[in-house]
Amino acid sequence: MAPVTYDVVALLPSLPDVRDTLEAVIAVGGRDFRFASAGNDAVLCLYDRDGWPVLAVENPFLVQVPGEVERLLGPEVAADAPTPTWWVEIRAPSARIGAPELARAFAAALVERVGGVVWQPPVTPDPNGEASPRTQAGASATSG
Repeated sequence: MAPVTYDVVALLPSLPDVRDTLEAVIAVGGRDFRFASAGNDAVLCLYDRDGWPVLAVENPFLVQVPGEVERLLGPEVAADAPTPTWWVEIRAPSARIGAPELARAFAAALVERVGGVVWQPPVTPDPNGEASPRTQAGASATSG
């Protein structure tokens, strides 16, 4: 069974400001998105013109506990992650065509502006032989 969301994590050396976030949204075609907040403003939600969810970007939180990034995402990501790190989760509906790519592109655009690394789940073949994103233990990192 496929996960409900495709999750990507941006690990940043500093707290991204509103401008950083909006520039990352625009970089991935965000001029066509509608915005809303959820969870007492803890999540920025992006919707397409028809009102369907495209991305959910959670508020950054500071990870200061030594070893926590390694425990959660693995030693490869932890080796490249800033310490301390601002953790930003980006979620996309996994059933939506192109949503995983959009989540990865948004995270990469944010890292391009602020620095840091991106964790994304590995892409694994589904039973039908097609590539599909799946959250698993382990990680792949993209340095920015």
